[in-house]
Amino acid sequence: MNAAEPTVALRPVERTDLAFLRELSNEPFVRDHVVGWDWPLSLAGQEAWYETTLRDSATRRFIVETAAGQPIGMTGLWDMNWRDRTALTALKLGGAEDVRGRGYGTSAIRAVMDFAFLDAGLNKLYSTILADNDASRAAYVRKCGWTEEGVLREHVWRHGRYVDLIQIGMLRSDFDALRAREDSRA
Repeated sequence: MNAAEPTVALRPVERTDLAFLRELSNEPFVRDHVVGWDWPLSLAGQEAWYETTLRDSATRRFIVETAAGQPIGMTGLWDMNWRDRTALTALKLGGAEDVRGRGYGTSAIRAVMDFAFLDAGLNKLYSTILADNDASRAAYVRKCGWTEEGVLREHVWRHGRYVDLIQIGMLRSDFDALRAREDSRA
């Protein structure tokens, strides 16, 4: 971890987080920049989502908190496949000025990588990001060492046009090599 990055903590989503998550999901900035959350969410919809999440053994969702305990987003692992040791991951951070561009996303990505590879014993994480989401691309690929594995052309409709999705991935072996490089610099 880079000393300049802020510290974040991951903790399980609780029922008391539902108001925060609904507000986060309904933020126009978030809906514009995240794959899969582009419609307004009602309180009933948020509660139904939570109940479904509790029963889903292939999912681990986390609230991302600052060192001061302020919730700023959500991340997790979806579609966990224990045979193949793979999982989908994603990150949703609020668009407030005190959150964007401050390194919280990079720290949250690193934290979920640590959980996936060191605690859950996975071999691969994968995700998709909007091709025009430069901040996510920089955080995942440039700062956290993920590999761009492919492009789903004109896959998502945003702002009156189709946008490509970039498929990205991180292998356990890449994660281990990245940690070894960081440890050698310390």
